[in-house]
Amino acid sequence: MKKIKGLYRLLSDLSGGRWLIVVMSAVLPMLIMMGFGVVLSIKYGHLLALSIAITISTLVVIIPLYVMSRTPDKDKPEGQPLPDIDEDLVKASSDWSQTELAIWNDSKAHTRERLRAGLDWGKIDAAGLEVLEIVAQKFGKKTLDFSVPEGLKLFEEVSHRYKLVLKENIPGIEYIKVSHMKAGYEAYDKYGVLGQQVVTAAIWANHAKNLYFDPLKVAFDVARQQASSSMTKGFVDDMQLKAKETLLDEVAAVAIDLYSGRFSLEDEDLRVASTPVPDEEHFASVLEPIRIVVVGQTGAGKSSIINVLKDELAAEVDVLPSTQASTLYSAIINEIEVRIVDLRGLDGKPDTEKVMLNEMTQADLVLWVLKANQSARDLDKQLNDKFGVFYADPKNVSSKKPLVIAVVNQVDKLKPITEWQPPYDLEN
Repeated sequence: MKKIKGLYRLLSDLSGGRWLIVVMSAVLPMLIMMGFGVVLSIKYGHLLALSIAITISTLVVIIPLYVMSRTPDKDKPEGQPLPDIDEDLVKASSDWSQTELAIWNDSKAHTRERLRAGLDWGKIDAAGLEVLEIVAQKFGKKTLDFSVPEGLKLFEEVSHRYKLVLKENIPGIEYIKVSHMKAGYEAYDKYGVLGQQVVTAAIWANHAKNLYFDPLKVAFDVARQQASSSMTKGFVDDMQLKAKETLLDEVAAVAIDLYSGRFSLEDEDLRVASTPVPDEEHFASVLEPIRIVVVGQTGAGKSSIINVLKDELAAEVDVLPSTQASTLYSAIINEIEVRIVDLRGLDGKPDTEKVMLNEMTQADLVLWVLKANQSARDLDKQLNDKFGVFYADPKNVSSKKPLVIAVVNQVDKLKPITEWQPPYDLEN
């Protein structure tokens, strides 16, 4: 059932949303034929009416399909936005950081441009190397900076993932033999043009014969043949395009895992590590509670924010052992364990800034407390700049940037002070 669903989804993607029209073009004539009844139409002399009804109903569906299949490239404007990531067969990993997702989108943009310009199967290897080069440059590394055995394992992983995608989305793919494909290509190379001409001549000879007996049927057959031929050719072209697209996307996905350190290239069997091996000692374990870090300048009111959170959570807050630079609280919110880190305020000292930056890069959520009536923002700006530089460093490409929420505190001290009466209407 999963494969059938995957096939329907693939057919829908390849047909550009016209698959329903294709189904209707096959079902509608049969329904009309059932309504009239072949026997009754012959018995009562309604055969001509039946033929006309079938012809008109089929042409109503096939002609728009034919026109649509002939004009997609003309109607597509230059620079059209690329399809969303979720529309493709290869999905982005949930473990990737925001920077890695941007690299993924860049590689996909390059791939789509190459395919749009026309890319033969014989040049797919060069296109794959281009994708590797793009990803490597984003990570600040050389394109082919790995050994021959490691390269073979890389190709093995790409092939393995590609096989899984094909098996999931194309039922019966395991029954298609390479020998069948080879024989098909050889037959096409040998008889392709001549065979096509012979078949075309035979079809038109049959049309000429039928033209004498039933001209209306000839008109119907020619219209159906032209539309079906155009639709089939477009479907095959789209199938090949999707196959090339998927293969190059798999190369990009494996390259991201490779250059980020997730993809192990040891002598042992391939494995996908959850984090780069050198960083496993420093990263939080999978089961570690959600970590919320509260930062801000001295006097910004971080303690007040913490006290509000403590009052809201009441007895569910416990103070854990901490250092002089920070205080750690543990709480249960909606049955989920959360740890809140209250850091020493920014005071212009390098050590304080270093500790705060280190805690921020290990957090899941950063609450940045800002004093509303304080104009001096240099310390906050300096910390924010270093926070951005950390994630711009190629060494930290795989680090997920935490969500940052700015909390403006002490707004009741803004002028006119006398008009600040709770509850506050921040929109007025």
